[in-house]
Amino acid sequence: MRLLLIEDDAPLAEVLRLGLTEEGFAVDAVADAADGLRHLSLTPYDTLVLDLGLPGSDGLTVLSEVRRQGSNLPVLILTARTEVTHRVAGLDAGADDYLTKPFALAELSARIRALLRRGSVPLPSVLRYADVDLDPAAFVARRSGKTLALTAKEFSLLHFFMRHAERLVTRSMLLDHCWDKGYQGVSNLVDVHVGRLRRKLDAPGGPPLLHTLRGAGFLLATEPR
Repeated sequence: MRLLLIEDDAPLAEVLRLGLTEEGFAVDAVADAADGLRHLSLTPYDTLVLDLGLPGSDGLTVLSEVRRQGSNLPVLILTARTEVTHRVAGLDAGADDYLTKPFALAELSARIRALLRRGSVPLPSVLRYADVDLDPAAFVARRSGKTLALTAKEFSLLHFFMRHAERLVTRSMLLDHCWDKGYQGVSNLVDVHVGRLRRKLDAPGGPPLLHTLRGAGFLLATEPR
């Protein structure tokens, strides 16, 4: 679950980046419209969190350009402007939701998860594969009815695997969607986290579901290939 945050208030942007990262999102944060549009042209994000009051070109300009390009990327706008006309302008320009500052991080996270469920291709509110259920809004995953004690990163990985069940998932895909651009870590990062997720996923019993395809990536499936 990778998102782009365009917010020019540096302290607020850092609080949001850290808070949303703890919630399991991979967050790239930029401070102006031009940098935001550049990131959007290079990276396949799952959602965009956009401040309206940006320096230079404002948030509405960014939003209009995103929609002009035909993108259905879910967009949540942030605004300190309390007038109804400003909120209406954002929604009319193509935003999917908005929050008025100040707001609680928990509400922002919940609204982002709601947008991700809807997405450009709507997802069910609870994802199911085999005997695994995953509820993104409640941040709960279960196998055979038993709750899995997942970290935020493991939950994010399982969410991605379940959205791509029975399809090859490469390490690059996981890095692109579950880690932000600023990450610089060990080369076997993905394998370490997937290994931890696999052990927890298999803990309640039942056949293994998460398989490693040597030299290719990973597969969530009831039968290995």
